Amino acid sequence: MTLRLGDAHRAAADALDAELRAGAEAIGVGLQPHLRRLAPGLTRPREGDAGEADATLLELDLERDGEPDALSLVACLAAHRGYVASRGEPDGVSAGALAIARLLVWGQRAAMLGPAPRIEWIGPAARRPEAGDRLALSARCALEMGGATRRAEAVALIARP
Repeated sequence: MTLRLGDAHRAAADALDAELRAGAEAIGVGLQPHLRRLAPGLTRPREGDAGEADATLLELDLERDGEPDALSLVACLAAHRGYVASRGEPDGVSAGALAIARLLVWGQRAAMLGPAPRIEWIGPAARRPEAGDRLALSARCALEMGGATRRAEAVALIARP
């Protein structure tokens, strides 16, 4: 199984300058250990899924921010690629890893602008603890696999500044 990009995502990634692409990929590669520690599951075709086993990225949305810009997209893809390779599945796909990568890339980019946001918890939305006085930020990933849409949502709880 391989991860393919939809037309809009492909156009954004292809338009990124080579130097910026290299920087974005470096950000993504640096996040792979975080994904490995969190170990989101690999997305597998379900029995009865129609069509090919390939997955097409439909959505990689960050709450209040929307779809990723080209830099964030390339960083997320690099983090995902490193993660699935570290799991021994270089052609694997993980919707959960893509959603978590979207949050981690947001944190890295925010750190470039000032003090890094302190993520106190990150993981699947289904396991989210109570936010308390922390800010909650969610990311969603949607993949098309075998004619069906597969979704994952991740949440980061961020300490208030």
